[in-house]
Amino acid sequence: MNFVNCSPAGPCTSKTQAVFCLLLVLLFSVCFVGCSDEVVPPSAEQLTRFEDAGPRRPSVDMDRLVNARIGGGPHRVAPGEVLELTMPTILQVVTAEEPEISGMTAPYVCRLSEAGTITLPVVGEIEAAGKTLAGIESAIVNAFHPEFTVSRPSVFAHVLEYKTANVSVTGAVNKPGLYSLRSDQASLVALLMEAEGIVEEGAAFIQITRADEAVGRALYEPDLKDGPEIAGQIKSPKSQESRSLVLPVKGLNIPFADVALRDGDRVIVERLREPMITVVGLVNKAGNFPYRPDVEYNLMHALGFAGGLNMSAEPRYATVYRLAADGTTVSAIFNIAGIAKSADPTDALRVLLKPYDVVAVEHTPRTRAKVFWDRVFRFYISTYIRPEDVFGDD
Repeated sequence: MNFVNCSPAGPCTSKTQAVFCLLLVLLFSVCFVGCSDEVVPPSAEQLTRFEDAGPRRPSVDMDRLVNARIGGGPHRVAPGEVLELTMPTILQVVTAEEPEISGMTAPYVCRLSEAGTITLPVVGEIEAAGKTLAGIESAIVNAFHPEFTVSRPSVFAHVLEYKTANVSVTGAVNKPGLYSLRSDQASLVALLMEAEGIVEEGAAFIQITRADEAVGRALYEPDLKDGPEIAGQIKSPKSQESRSLVLPVKGLNIPFADVALRDGDRVIVERLREPMITVVGLVNKAGNFPYRPDVEYNLMHALGFAGGLNMSAEPRYATVYRLAADGTTVSAIFNIAGIAKSADPTDALRVLLKPYDVVAVEHTPRTRAKVFWDRVFRFYISTYIRPEDVFGDD
């Protein structure tokens, strides 16, 4: 073997270049051998603040909810509605001298006053608002008997003209607009049916706002324990700040509860925006990834979505950025060295992510040194150092 052949033509020069490149690589390696990640782990206080942060969720006032709960049941009449009462003709002209009840019946039409009363012949005013039709019939019979009649008369009541509520619906519905609903059908579900339902893409939540100059806005709440049922209104005190209900949606297009509506109510169906998590930095496929609402993802899942770590850099830490309720951003640094070394990934499995989190696998002095060394070594080895330059042609 002719290991050294320093002819003027250049073999010695090639070997000199090769040795120089090797020395250069070794020099950089020595320079960077002491580089560390220089990462400061989060304190207990920072970690608590990080875990408490996250997307805002609808809140439910349970005290108001208990006071608001009402059942469905039959229609209860309201001021302004017109009733038709079918009762014996004699009751419409009865006097103390005519106590007997005639067998003939005739309709008697009356409108509920703003005070919620109806006026009957001889008897005068009786309370009707808030009563069912059966309750009104019973109240009329008791008003006539036994003071004005010997036997109990037969009375039949039905609503001739319902009061209407003008309510608007906007947002993620197929036919937004202003609708007039009968008082016995003035509910959220009925309004959505008039608007031809929620759009196919789905809704995130439904907001209901009531404007009332006398008492401010009213707050509606769903029944979270017993499932969908009509929830009644809660009139806020004048001193209380106006609020509106944010009603969750089951699945993509089913309101969590049916809610009673009143004239002037505004319903906003917020369009569903698919929650995402974002992974950037030293990963193989950075990007945004859907966060399904029916699962919980951890840091290991997110790095898997991003195609794993950049093994040339061999990162050991990931920073998770999260938006807090006050609009600020909080972050925490977590150890992912187990993933990089194909060892125990327990630390990454323990870190639960929330929708809209940003996972950043960022450079550190150590990872920059590794990437630089990897690039320089590959470049010079493949370009300038050939086996024949070091070992000769033989």
